[in-house]
Amino acid sequence: MAGNEVPLVNETIGIIGAGYLGKTLAETFIERGFSKERLMISYGGKLSTFESIKKAGLVENIADNNEICRKSTIIFIAVKPQALKELKNLPFTGNSLVVSCMAGISSASLKEALGIDVFRIMPGGPDTIKEKKGIVAVHPQNYILTEILSFMGLKVHELQDEEMMHIFTVGVCLPAALLIADKKRLDIGNAIEVIEKEYTDFRDVYIWAKNVLPDFNSDKEQEKYVEHMSTKGGITEAIVNSLNFGDTFLEALRKGIARSKEISTFARLTLSDDGKTDKN
Repeated sequence: MAGNEVPLVNETIGIIGAGYLGKTLAETFIERGFSKERLMISYGGKLSTFESIKKAGLVENIADNNEICRKSTIIFIAVKPQALKELKNLPFTGNSLVVSCMAGISSASLKEALGIDVFRIMPGGPDTIKEKKGIVAVHPQNYILTEILSFMGLKVHELQDEEMMHIFTVGVCLPAALLIADKKRLDIGNAIEVIEKEYTDFRDVYIWAKNVLPDFNSDKEQEKYVEHMSTKGGITEAIVNSLNFGDTFLEALRKGIARSKEISTFARLTLSDDGKTDKN
């Protein structure tokens, strides 16, 4: 992609889920020169989300998920992992490039739920995307998807093994974890060395995490940052809770990886249960 050339001129992008991440993706595409008229977003009906969409000037881009599936050539799924079941009956055509941002949900579970092949990405926090310091993992490798993410200003890590997505996901949770670990004077270096033996790029993600940490004027600001980064039942929350419980930094990272795998297992079991129910 040469110079400032804007790709995707013939594409229509749909984003299912316009929460903080989905809205940030939409804003980033527009900032990079993608046509606003060829962008659609959906949201779950919360008034606060609608107000956020309105503030971003994206109300005219709101569409329902069925329309997004029918008309979009590229679809990003940016809902919480727990919402996977709600996507099962959507009319995905198989002709679109469908990309999931859902933490912990495997390619196999996505295909079982949606009936199509889905690419997985795991981006760093929306704040880092806005600040043009974003990072993202991709699996399986796909040239077009890598070009799209690079166009958005993200540093792309292409993963050959999907299991590494669990570790990368913990990596993007590091900014909040590092704040607590530093305050508790925990051994961070040893933990990074151990995890790096399992995923060789983990140190690069760790360096990224240190560099994206904002400056804080008070402990209260740090606490608000950690709270903002922690989703209920999510991986960051698992790591933070572990650290606050008194675990070592390595133990906390292990619990984060375990939580990512738990989410994946839960999604698979839920889909299996649905299948049994449907047959009855």
